[in-house]
Amino acid sequence: MKHQDYFDRALKSRDTRYARIFDKMGYRTTDMVAAEPAPVVAIDIATLRAEYHGLFGTKPYMGWDASVLSTKIAEKRAAA
Repeated sequence: MKHQDYFDRALKSRDTRYARIFDKMGYRTTDMVAAEPAPVVAIDIATLRAEYHGLFGTKPYMGWDASVLSTKIAEKRAAA
């Protein structure tokens, strides 16, 4: 069964009241702009993982991002 909710049915109708309301809500605008791309991380995550493995002797958790790995590496170096 095809999903149809209130807005789908209203958009398909030719009633001018719906058209005016949806225009005010921005449903018919085409001036959408893509979001800015995320900044490029200067340090490669593979390099950080290799460095972590060299310092700790174990592989890092794969769910950690570059900031977490950098923090843990800095803490290890400060403790040594």
